[in-house]
Amino acid sequence: MFPGYSLELFCLELPKVELHAHLNGSLSPNTMQKLVERKKADKPELVDFKIPDSLDKIDDFFKLFKFIYQLTDDDDSVRIATRDIIDDFAKDNVKYLELRTTPRKNDETDRRNTLDEAQEAVDLAIEFRSQGIVGIDLCGDVSVGQFEDLRPAFERAKQEGFLVTLHFNEIEENVPESHSLLSIQPDRLGHATFLDEESRNLIYEENIPIEICMTSNVLCKTVETYQDHHIKHLLRDNHSFSLCTDDKGVFFSECSNEYKIAAETFRLSKLELFQISRKSIEAIFADADTKKFLKDNLFKWWQRTYELYPDEYE
Repeated sequence: MFPGYSLELFCLELPKVELHAHLNGSLSPNTMQKLVERKKADKPELVDFKIPDSLDKIDDFFKLFKFIYQLTDDDDSVRIATRDIIDDFAKDNVKYLELRTTPRKNDETDRRNTLDEAQEAVDLAIEFRSQGIVGIDLCGDVSVGQFEDLRPAFERAKQEGFLVTLHFNEIEENVPESHSLLSIQPDRLGHATFLDEESRNLIYEENIPIEICMTSNVLCKTVETYQDHHIKHLLRDNHSFSLCTDDKGVFFSECSNEYKIAAETFRLSKLELFQISRKSIEAIFADADTKKFLKDNLFKWWQRTYELYPDEYE
């Protein structure tokens, strides 16, 4: 299907956007080790943790995230982590990155999933809007809490002009909340793994783009196999979506690998992969000038690539 110009190389060189990446989950093993070195004097126990270098080495995702949270619990560590993650995505030819994170209190009595906490997050977004904050997300433990408890914070965020994305129906137990979440008119949805007919019709009618994280869904067992992944419905129905990593460091899957997996699983052509990247630009939380800049560069790359490998695009 991809003679000469390998699929892997094509997916790497293809200019991409990443719209669903969590900061802590995107730390590479090298960055984790760097943060251990700067913290080991105060937290010598961190040295004993075996940082995995492959999925085969991960014994417990919960323990890994608990370890990571200890690495990013001060300003300088967050700064180092963020810069390294941006560099990692850039090396994978991600030209536009939306990196999300949850503000956390640095103590043992952190309030979780409360309206006050959500309102504090909106306050922070307003305060740091000029430094690149573009949107608000609903995330966290998908098995607890009710969206209605947090609705006022999201309504205020929208009133303040922020765009909104929601982790949506990641597990089947979330389906009863569908109507409530969709009623605030989100600008994008994360995962949208389980859709009832009413929700699917509304999402399609409103053309709400979906952030697809194939490897994450399979490894977290919300989807049984890549072949069963709900992206097949979006491809069939020509609905807007973007290919994303979710937690590239933890799941060892760069954005280019997500494109490769999608192509191999559903026999997508290079033109189809190009179109996925192009359509993803329309879903970014940025202005028209930024979208035009990204699309212009993508089309220039496509033209150069076509000239180099014309036989592969016939």
